[in-house]
Amino acid sequence: MFEKTLENKNACLYNKTMNIEIKNSNYTTQEKLQILADAAKYDVACTSSGSSRRGKKGELGNAEACGICHSFAADGRCISLLKILMTNHCAYDCKYCINRASNDVKRATFTPEEICELTIEFYKRNYIEGLFLSSGVLKNPTYTMEKMCETLLLLRTKYHFNGYIHVKTIRELRMNFLPQRDIWPTVSV
Repeated sequence: MFEKTLENKNACLYNKTMNIEIKNSNYTTQEKLQILADAAKYDVACTSSGSSRRGKKGELGNAEACGICHSFAADGRCISLLKILMTNHCAYDCKYCINRASNDVKRATFTPEEICELTIEFYKRNYIEGLFLSSGVLKNPTYTMEKMCETLLLLRTKYHFNGYIHVKTIRELRMNFLPQRDIWPTVSV
């Protein structure tokens, strides 16, 4: 069922027969947000997610909640980002990854529309200034990036979102795959 792609103790195994479609699960959007924001805290970046400084009485700030992370804009401002995964389903079984195929965790997937609606609603409430989007691998890297690019295109064109967007590209992606090239100058990858 699995084909080895690396030969060491941290080997990543790829499931070529994985057939996961993006569809609405039995989870509410809030439940998906909890699962996928929590899973995103393990996605390493220059942000503050994964911190465990809980707010205290008489003090300001709370870095405990997952889903909102902080990064710095080019002008030096600290900005808040919605940090989520599109999905924590994954065709790979990398031993170091919390979302590996063999790990027994709750699985969820956002549709591109759900990600857009969440981003816009968080932005309208002044919770965030941008989006940090990453993902597990649905089916294969190209399919996953197609769904992520669909999300970006919707955000920029249908929703006219001009906030900061940071996207983690999926490894082993076909090098000639960069659909909708006109959106890339407005996205950090």
